[in-house]
Amino acid sequence: MKNLTAILKRSLLIFFAMSLFSNNVFCKESHSLENISKTAHDFVLEQLQNADEEIQVVVGHLDPRLRLHLCTIPLEAFSQNYETLQGISTVGVRCNDTKPWTLYVPVSVRNYKMVVTLKHAVIRNTILTDKDVSLKKMNINRLSSGYFEDLAQIKGKILTQNLSKGVVLTKHHIKLPMAVSRGQSVTLIAKNPVIEVRTKGVAMTKGAIGDRIKVKNTKSKRIIEGVIIDKDLISVNL
Repeated sequence: MKNLTAILKRSLLIFFAMSLFSNNVFCKESHSLENISKTAHDFVLEQLQNADEEIQVVVGHLDPRLRLHLCTIPLEAFSQNYETLQGISTVGVRCNDTKPWTLYVPVSVRNYKMVVTLKHAVIRNTILTDKDVSLKKMNINRLSSGYFEDLAQIKGKILTQNLSKGVVLTKHHIKLPMAVSRGQSVTLIAKNPVIEVRTKGVAMTKGAIGDRIKVKNTKSKRIIEGVIIDKDLISVNL
């Protein structure tokens, strides 16, 4: 009899503990998880409506065992930091009626853009043309090394390594072609807002546009440094 009384007491304590545990878990009517997910989804889309790229929002899985009090007013979504609504993030969804609750929902934001990729395998030192590249829609969140959006940015550039079909091109994959060769005759240009002086010179090293190289002034025989600004054209200081 004593054992039965003890069991009944323990059962009664467990019952009260369960009833006090959480209104969110044990409730007669629970809120639709689909509605919670949609609230988070629509909130993120609204925040990113002015983005330049195509946006896709994927709401993470919510445990079907979750039981939240049926909210009698529209749910409210929020974010702790609106600037971080990119990639993988979380969005808060809350009910502000007489039995309030808050749930943090995982979301994944995918940003799609047309980026430059290789049409086929290309070997190192190939000068790229329109036949080698094309635009393809990609999730740029995964392109941490960068990408190009314009085919014109690639045309005429030289591949720095062997690459396979479908590779997204980055600045590490290409280089400018040589604009000046060693020993080549070049024009040296020096100017300021008042005057411009041009003279002949000889390149002492090779380089691409934007490179700084050494050149010899044909008249003075002085060796100076200049920046290649165009084919056969070197900018030097007065």
